[in-house]
Formats: sequence, structure tokens, C-alpha cells
Amino acid sequence: MLKQLTLIFLLIIGLSSNATANEDKNTDQEDMGTITVEEESEARTLTHSPIPVSVIEMEKFHGRNISLNEVLKRVAGVKIRQEGGLGSRATIAIHGLEGKRVKVFIDGNPLNAPDGTFGINDIPIQLIERIEVYKGVVPARFGGDALGGAVNVVTRDFKENYIDLTASAGSYNTRRGTFVFKKNFDEQKMELGVGGFYNSADNNYEMDSPFVDGLKIKRDHDRFLSYIAAIAGSFKERWFDEIEFELVRYESEKEIQGIQTVIKKAKTKSRVNLLALAFEKENFFIDNLEFEYDIAYIDLTLNFIDKATTCHNFDGTTRPCSGAGGEVGDYPRDSDDKQIDLRHDLNLHYLITKNYGLNFHLNIQNSKYRPKDELANESLGYDIGAFPSEKTNTVMSLGLESSHLKGAIVNDFGLKWYRYDFEITSQERSLTGEPAQSQNDGFERGWYESIRYEALKDLFIKASYEHAFRLPDSEEVFGDGVTITSAPELQPEEADNFNLGVLFDRYDFHGLPWVKAEFNYFYKELKNLIKLEYGIHTAGYVNQGEVEVKGFETEVQLDINDHWYMYANYTKQTLKDVQKKLPGSNADNPTYNHDLPNVPKEFGNYGIEYKMLGVLRGDSLLKLFWETNWADEYFYGWELSKHQDRKIEAQVSHTAGFDYSFNQDLWIIGFEVRNLTDEEITDVFNYPLPGRTYHINVRYSWFET
Repeated sequence: MLKQLTLIFLLIIGLSSNATANEDKNTDQEDMGTITVEEESEARTLTHSPIPVSVIEMEKFHGRNISLNEVLKRVAGVKIRQEGGLGSRATIAIHGLEGKRVKVFIDGNPLNAPDGTFGINDIPIQLIERIEVYKGVVPARFGGDALGGAVNVVTRDFKENYIDLTASAGSYNTRRGTFVFKKNFDEQKMELGVGGFYNSADNNYEMDSPFVDGLKIKRDHDRFLSYIAAIAGSFKERWFDEIEFELVRYESEKEIQGIQTVIKKAKTKSRVNLLALAFEKENFFIDNLEFEYDIAYIDLTLNFIDKATTCHNFDGTTRPCSGAGGEVGDYPRDSDDKQIDLRHDLNLHYLITKNYGLNFHLNIQNSKYRPKDELANESLGYDIGAFPSEKTNTVMSLGLESSHLKGAIVNDFGLKWYRYDFEITSQERSLTGEPAQSQNDGFERGWYESIRYEALKDLFIKASYEHAFRLPDSEEVFGDGVTITSAPELQPEEADNFNLGVLFDRYDFHGLPWVKAEFNYFYKELKNLIKLEYGIHTAGYVNQGEVEVKGFETEVQLDINDHWYMYANYTKQTLKDVQKKLPGSNADNPTYNHDLPNVPKEFGNYGIEYKMLGVLRGDSLLKLFWETNWADEYFYGWELSKHQDRKIEAQVSHTAGFDYSFNQDLWIIGFEVRNLTDEEITDVFNYPLPGRTYHINVRYSWFET
């Protein structure tokens, strides 16, 4: 199937190369398709690039008490999988592929916390300019090793002297706060800023047990707390055009909520210290060569605390905890695990001619890990932190961008090289009683091709293909020293991705101020998928599985007039197990050609917004909005029988609210209700989510004109 799609893709390239340019193209248009055209916004320019990408400009959300997950789940082809309220585990799924197969970047750099402790959902939307969701090829300038796509969060650049304060409150004692102070020192050509945010939630809603009929569970051990404080600055015209620095401190604490069993004491803590430097210069030694280099030092401490000796039942009775103790596993835990990351990120862009550009990107991540858990040591009888483990992942990419026929055709071709090197301390003992040491290294090559053809004015045909790899991350390779064993023999995941789409994006269309319509077909083949395999007492990551993904998405957005805006999207996808034999065996795979469980097949969104000026005072703007999220029923277990009942029913959830700004947007007040009709909403493996919730937001922002 993939070979046929590749032939179609190559045919499109051939047809496009023989096409003629439109006669009515604006004469002031730039030749490079990736450069702003007709003074377009950067978001619109990205949307018109050859790769399939959705761009969400965040300004319209800045008055709302809303998280990034709430914004992302409105995007076509994107599904947010959640296990609870604020702070609960959540993953981003793009075209059915979720978690670590979707790479997350902040300003083009990999998400800072190596283990995923700090997620993008922690970032207040008031600090974000836009979100870029890449649904196929990950651009060379990121140097990523994603399989399912990528999300790039672009933070705001506060150019003026600036103050921004936000306070939010919501149901279940949810509290969020944000502050940013920015000062320019013009004579010294220097900028300095401080900022931070605070998140907390009790998440103490009641729910029906997904495992025991008639059992009501109150989430009374699900509290979440996190905060971040940062100082950042920049120096201009110090030979480099700009030198930036950033110091960050992040802390979080999360209680573990029991769903299958009662948990009253176990929790996790994390602390992250970050020091980052960035250097930028145009005409780096030669004309038309742009230089960007980032280096980051990350010090991460993880604590898993599970010291209970007495466990509880849902009926209020008590019992001794199984094994040596602890509520989560068979061992008590009081870990103090350390991980040090050093990351280098180099990007060079050279404009060869006005029609050709060359981009080189190098990303190196070195991680050193040392677990320490004296309580577990005593229970297990050996020191789990006897020796450190280390890994280095390197991704290098080289891309050639070109523009032809006065910008009608834009092409981006690239090569990627992946290098990994693991030195792992295993839980297994050698004959001398020492921890077993092992090393694994390897090298892979990938490539991508993406093309965009403007067949008619504002009508774009896009096609892209990528042969990509995802390198194992720290958690998968290192394990946690006790319940999750190390996996030194892990191989990279491998994928072939194909996308074909049509985009229409025009202002002033038959009386409508703006119309955007898009359709995308996607097909993927994946091998060596990394999964967590459970044993009797421990679990470990293994390469297991081959999957075929195919489907389509479609979306329409339009401004009806100066007051009304609406959008609607729909996604249909299937993920099938195409591994014929069980791993390491000649036995037939019983789930061959079956749909993967716990993946929705159909889902969509629609929303409408009304804007009105001059309500109560002349300088005000009132926005009223309604949004609906829908997903069809799907199974969360393998559908091996027509009597299978492990499924999540079809669900519809509505959100309604307003935000009101006045005094030249100095003040914004927002209020919204989520799950307006109080539906029973469940997600990952049928975990219940909160019912109707209420949220209020107050924002004050001032800048010096």
C-alpha cells in the first residue's frame, strides 16, 4: 500500500514541476514560499508551507481560564487523552499516535523536563503566542525524532516594558496564577524579565468506578501542585546579534489517586533546575548565513514516595499491604533519583539564491541517571543506585528548500541521521553479585520530501513523505531501578508516513471576510513499537508490534461577518495490528488485523463565537462562545468477540462562556462552563473525567507605548 502511495506522491511532484504559474499572482510576492507573502502573519505563512500543519494563534484565548490541552483538543486530527483533572496524566495523540511518538518543543527546543514531569499543560496560555501542530514531516529546523508528529509552543516576545498578571479559579479548588515583568534598558541594549506561574487543584470529584458496578469513588487523594519561577534576559549587538540567558526553577507534587485500589499516601515530587543560553547572528562570517545555537543544562530530581505498610479497601476496612509494603507495588519506595541532561541545539540556514535555501540542524542530548532509594535497597537486599547509567541521542538533519514558478511550487527535501549510545546498569546481577553492565549503540538514516503547489489563487495542494525514527528516551532505557527494569537492548521505532492534502485559504470570499477549508489524507506504517510489558513483579520496555494507520481529517473555519466566527472539523482514523506472528515466536498473532484498543476512530469539534463592541462602556469588547467536542464509541480492549463490552460510549461535551475586555485591553474578565450538560465523560481505559465545572479568569496587562 505504501509503495502505491509513494508513486502517487512522486507523480504529483512530476506534474507540479511542469505546471505554470498563475497569471494573477501579486507582483510583490516573495519567491521563497516559506517567507512571509503579502505581509501575511507568520501563522498563515506556516499554514501555507508544504507540510501538513495547524497553527493556533493564542491571542483570542488570553482572556480565558483554559489550559493548552483544552486548546489542542479542538484541532482536527488531535485527541488529548486524560486520566483526570489538572495535573493528571495526559498525552497528545496526532492521527492516533500518542505519547512519546509526538515530539513536543518549546520555541523549537525539546521540552525541557527529560522525563515529561513538566508538561506543556503547565504553561499558562497568557505566555504563548501560537501553537504549531505538525501532522507528518517534522521540519529540519527542529531536528526532531518524532513518529506521529510534533507540537511546537511559541512563547510571546514581550518587546516593550511590560506587566502581565493573571489569576484564575475553578471547580474542585483549582487555582492558577501567572506573572510577567519585562524591562528594557535601551542604552545598554539589554532586556531583563522575571516571571512564573502557580497551579493547584484538589481534583476531588466523585465518579463511578470503571471496574466495579455500583461503586462510587471520591478522588480524595489526587491533589496537584506546581510552580515555576524564571529570570531571563538578552544582550544585543555583542558581536552576536543577540545573546539570551534563562534560569528556571520548577517544582511539582502530585498525589496518586487509586482507581482499582485505594491509595491514601503514595505521591510523586519533582524538582527541575534549568540554565539555558542562546546565541543568534545573521551573516555569520559570510553573507546570508543565519546562526542559532542553544545550550541547556538540566538538573532533575524525582521522588516517588510509597511507604505505607497498611493498605485500605473501598469499604473502609484495612489490610496489610502486599509484599514488603507500599500501596502501588510490592516494595516500599522513597526514591531520590537524579538525572542530569546536557543539550546542544545548532541550526544554520543559508540562503543560496532567492529561490534556494539550505538548512542544517544538529541536536545532541546527553543524559546521566543515578537512582537512589535506601528504603527499596533495604527491601530488595541490594543497592539499586550502585552505578550510573548514561545515554546520548543525536539527530542531525539537512534540508533543501526551493521555490519555483514565482512561488507557485514550494519544495522541501531533507535527510536525517539518528545516532544513539546507551551505557546501562541493569537490575540483573552478575556472578560476582555486581549489577550487570551493558552497552548498545546504533545508527539510522531517514529522509523526507514535501511539496506544495498553488493550483489556483489561495488553493494549495500538498503532499509529503517521511521515513522517520524515534530514539528511546530516558525513562524507557533507564527504567526506575525497581518496578520498571532497564532496557539496554531497545531499538528505535521506525515509521513511513505519507500525507496528501488540499487547502483553500482566502480573505474576502463572496461576501465572507475569511474562509479556510482543508482536507488531509494520512497513511503510516510503524515498526519496532516500544511498549511497556508487565511481568509478575516488574515491568520493562520492549520492541513489540507493527501498526498500520490510515484516515482523513477535514476542517472549515470562516468569519461570517465582523461579529460572527465559526469552525467545524471531523477526523476518521483506523489503527490496525499488522504483525502476523508473536514477537520471538512462530505462533500466529491473535490480534493480527484487529483495530488497536483504546483509540477513538471518529471524533470532531465545532464552535461559534460572537463579538460585540461598546457593551457597558465605549472601549470594551465582549466575546460569547460555544464549543462542542464529540467522539464516537470505541473499545478499550481488543475486540476479539462480538460480545466484547469493554468500550467507551459515544460522548458529547459542550463548553460555553464569555470574556470581556476594556480600557484598551488593560483588563480582561472571563467566565466559562465546561461539560455544560454534566455528561458522564470517560477517557483512557474508561477513566471518568470531571462533570460540569466552572472557571473564572481575571487578567491585567500593561505595556509602555
